[in-house]
Amino acid sequence: MADIAIDRAQLADQGRLGPLLLAVYGPTLEPENHAAAEAGLPTSGLADELMAADDFYFSTIELMDCCYLAKDGDEVVGAACVNPYVNELHYVAVRPEWRRRGIGKQLASLALAELERRGSDHVRVEASLSLAGSGGREFAASLGFLPIREVAVMGRRLAGPGLPRVRDDDEDDD
Repeated sequence: MADIAIDRAQLADQGRLGPLLLAVYGPTLEPENHAAAEAGLPTSGLADELMAADDFYFSTIELMDCCYLAKDGDEVVGAACVNPYVNELHYVAVRPEWRRRGIGKQLASLALAELERRGSDHVRVEASLSLAGSGGREFAASLGFLPIREVAVMGRRLAGPGLPRVRDDDEDDD
């Protein structure tokens, strides 16, 4: 790891987090999009969603200080970001060719230490079912995270051409 530099994100790094997240998470989340499309549901714009993370973390110095990047020269090869407003580890992403070198653990440790420095006494992470096959759960467990609950992402259309309008019969008529 001699050629890897790990440090807090800087303003000059803006625009680099989103492409990393898209490269790491996009292929894993795409089947979820495909399943939604097959069910006739709207699909998410993965690129837009993951690029929005870049906008979020670079919106203030306070949030930028909660994001750590691993770089090989000018290339961002890994990142870990925490959201101090909700005590959540949002991302630990390392390009596949750079995995198994301790980069993810080092990034996550720095990000978690930042939460602790800010006075947080707990943190949570979502290792979603769609990412389970990519080792996300095992990685979270290796950082000391314990499972709290499992969720399934499901969707349903509420209204539209040829579909009945959803009615809540439990609504008060007052």
